[in-house]
Amino acid sequence: MARSADRTIAPEPAIASPATAGAADGSGKILIRLLSATVLTALVAGSLYFGWPFFHLLIFGAAGLMAWEWAALCSRGRVAGGGYALIAVCLAIVGLASFAMSGEASLVLILGAPAIAVLARTDRMSDAVWLGAGVLYVGGAAWGAIALFDMYRDGAWAVAWIFWVVALTDIGAFLTGRAVGGSRLAPRLSPNKTWSGFFGGLAFAAVAGLLFALAADRPAAGFHIAAALVVSLVAQGGDLFESVLKRRYGAKDSGKSVPGHGGLLDRVDGVVPVMILVAVLASLRGGVETPWL
Repeated sequence: MARSADRTIAPEPAIASPATAGAADGSGKILIRLLSATVLTALVAGSLYFGWPFFHLLIFGAAGLMAWEWAALCSRGRVAGGGYALIAVCLAIVGLASFAMSGEASLVLILGAPAIAVLARTDRMSDAVWLGAGVLYVGGAAWGAIALFDMYRDGAWAVAWIFWVVALTDIGAFLTGRAVGGSRLAPRLSPNKTWSGFFGGLAFAAVAGLLFALAADRPAAGFHIAAALVVSLVAQGGDLFESVLKRRYGAKDSGKSVPGHGGLLDRVDGVVPVMILVAVLASLRGGVETPWL
């Protein structure tokens, strides 16, 4: 039997060109990144403004999530006893530091790293070492944030200054790298980072230092610019360090907790080494006071 000649023929589905699809996908990712960054910025700013216990609770939650992501990376997605011990140690550091027991927190920080490395049951010794290093990385950053906030006269401003400069560094590196492109900064470590992004991050950090000095009516604008450049270098080094960690374990992101950015470790990889460095320098110097800021 012949088929009906007037049978309706379904139209072919429209297929977007690769350029159009890529542009739409890229715009969507940028929007998600901006929204996530806005939420995180609001959380940090609000906790700094209201102080105790909101800032400490924020650091407590962040440390727990970062420790979980670190443990998941080092165990290739299977968090076991050593990973849970890492989380417990990092939370203990935050708890002790939050209640002005900085000496005890420092002791747990120092002893916790080798203890977890020794006690961790992993197939490779190097994995145990990396797992123990998470105490220094996550716990050290959490201790540094609380130490700066609680122990020094202008601690809240110091923490805000760190987040401000690192955020502008990330924005400058991202925008400049996308707009200019060019040769890769460290192709074996992070194939997406470029030299143009590196210098863009430095330029934005310098502007961040200048703007902070002007907004706070500080006369030493040159010092703020120089300090911001140092922070930018350390932050971008921290970004490369986490790239080394993820490449070692074959992971693209540290997790999925921050939409558009991957995990929380991906989002604060520049803040962590800067927070540790500034807290250590402040401890050696005896505090953070208005002239420094």
